[in-house]
Amino acid sequence: MAKLLIVDDDLSILLVMVASLAEAGFQVQSAESGKDALSMLKKETYDLLITDILMPEIDGLSVIDKAIADNQDITILAISGGGPDKDGGDLLDAALSCGADAILQKPFRPDELVRTVKALLR
Repeated sequence: MAKLLIVDDDLSILLVMVASLAEAGFQVQSAESGKDALSMLKKETYDLLITDILMPEIDGLSVIDKAIADNQDITILAISGGGPDKDGGDLLDAALSCGADAILQKPFRPDELVRTVKALLR
């Protein structure tokens, strides 16, 4: 069973992702901030990191950079819907440039998330 860490500052989205992936049989842990996610990554090993890009304090691009530097074997899925001044696609392209293995534009359906995660972990 693959172990996942999901980080998103939007609690409602985070809870849907956690529930969907746990129901699909994954072992899921979550964080509501980039800071908390980085702390968890130092303490435990994960097969997959799912991170939002736009978050306060430590954004998803910084989380990706640090996760890759500290955990070279981790697979990363970046998610974003953009922000007031940013297009989600531009942010997701930046995530790929930082080393994310795949991207998913918000909003997405839970089944789309599960399919993407399963494909990444094959």
